[in-house]
Amino acid sequence: MQKYDIAVIGAGASGLAAAVAAARAGAAVLVLEKNHVPGRKILSTGSGKCNFSNSAVTPAAYHPGPASFLKRTFAALPPREVPAFFEELGLLWTADARGRLFPNSFRAQDVSGVLLNELGSRGVELRTLTEVSAVTPGKEGFTLEAFRVPPQWDKKSARGERLQFSAGRVILAAGGAAYPQIGGTGGGYALLRALGHKISALSPAIVPLTSGDASLKELDGVRTEAVLTLRAGGKALAAAAGELLFTSYGVSGPAVLDLSRAALAALGKSDVFIEADFFPSLKPDALRRLLETRAERFAARPFGHFACGLLNEKLLKAAAARCGIVWAAPAGPGLPEFAGVLKGFSVGITGSRGFEDAMVTAGGCSLAELDPQTFASKKVPGLYVTGELLDLDGDSGGYNLHLAWTSGILAGRAAAKKK
Repeated sequence: MQKYDIAVIGAGASGLAAAVAAARAGAAVLVLEKNHVPGRKILSTGSGKCNFSNSAVTPAAYHPGPASFLKRTFAALPPREVPAFFEELGLLWTADARGRLFPNSFRAQDVSGVLLNELGSRGVELRTLTEVSAVTPGKEGFTLEAFRVPPQWDKKSARGERLQFSAGRVILAAGGAAYPQIGGTGGGYALLRALGHKISALSPAIVPLTSGDASLKELDGVRTEAVLTLRAGGKALAAAAGELLFTSYGVSGPAVLDLSRAALAALGKSDVFIEADFFPSLKPDALRRLLETRAERFAARPFGHFACGLLNEKLLKAAAARCGIVWAAPAGPGLPEFAGVLKGFSVGITGSRGFEDAMVTAGGCSLAELDPQTFASKKVPGLYVTGELLDLDGDSGGYNLHLAWTSGILAGRAAAKKK
């Protein structure tokens, strides 16, 4: 049985980064991936454009608030070095107005492509359709039990041949439970538990939210810019600005995704609402005066004429209905209430779309059991834990991929140095 210096379990973002870093440091690296292609989640990020980092990475962008841990992580690998890492691999990138970093091509394939090109040029062995079922530490490293698996679309075939590998160090980068339809099984958590690591409760994060409001079905597909405020127990918990998407099941869009973690944490403690301000640049009095002036201009005309051009018509009809305004009746009565709804369109939140629609997993391997500068296990010598397996998730905007690259690079370098 061939022995490798390092075995990387998982060929997602952190696993590929770890393998590149380790191979560059001279290690003989084996990468084991259960999917039929490596980097499958990378290909789906940012609607295929791959928002791979952010120009404003700080510990404040991550949860559940491990500032001291991440300060040491970012001291070991400053955030600016992640885009530089990709530049060395040949990737040119650009930043948008929100500080989000994308490949110049706006193609996720190019992000995974430069990583895979580097692995190929350095002789890294990459085995797909290979799932690791056990990791056993020994005196001289680790034994990995694995088996061949059929591709996801093959529902008839059973597991294939059993395999065994030997490695001096193991980097566990198997990914979280989000997006099971593209391979997010969460199997890495079971491997960590078997090795004695503590796993905190898992929940979906950066996920669309559901609502019991049946009237939202009329708004299905409507998109608009808004400032959103998350409210629970009579208090404002958080706010976000950006695109809001109404769906048949509730709400989505970047602004909602930013609030989803706090919304789900508040559920069960009190009623949770998201309030949308469709005119954030106007104070309530200013909006009311604008509507009153407009009503005078369209006097005796139907409310629909008065409202046309303010916002999406479906949204205006929904706001009018909440005030008891008849669309065909003359504009005028109910304008103060209408202005109030436009400044605070409330949607009750009942839950989320679950792991199937979540971008990342909240919860995971306890950070207290890991070294923040190498991601080495404090419980199992020679084991490293990276990426979505960590009890650490970031805001939307490239922060989660940035952490995946960072943890992978640091773990790969550290594992290659350790003999």
